[in-house]
Amino acid sequence: MKTKVIFNDTIPFKGFIAMCLWPFIFVRNNAANHYNTVANNHEHIHAEQQKEMLLVGIVLAAIGYVFVGLWALLFVPLFFWWYGIEYLYRLCQYRDTKKAYRNISTEREAYANEKDLIYLTNRRRFAWTKYLHI
Repeated sequence: MKTKVIFNDTIPFKGFIAMCLWPFIFVRNNAANHYNTVANNHEHIHAEQQKEMLLVGIVLAAIGYVFVGLWALLFVPLFFWWYGIEYLYRLCQYRDTKKAYRNISTEREAYANEKDLIYLTNRRRFAWTKYLHI
């Protein structure tokens, strides 16, 4: 499924240009002039990360259903659980919100490769795991 870019006044929060919630990329109207090919590539890297982790989340939910029933559905949005938990970990580690955000593994991959416009054609699955550091 192709990722669709949607311009709006609500998502993401003020101060941000764009946010990927696969299969959509939301871009704030007042930041649209900053949404260039590099920002687009950055968000499409997140789209690939989210698709990968969605598949893992669905598999975990299917397996977990046997043990915990419908609670296992909490595994489906795995990307967002991972992102939030890693952000909290980095916040404790760095005690700085911007530094914590920039050191989330999925953000590190996206920022490191956003200027390489052919990165997604050569990207290996779960490449963000190379950017994990403790």
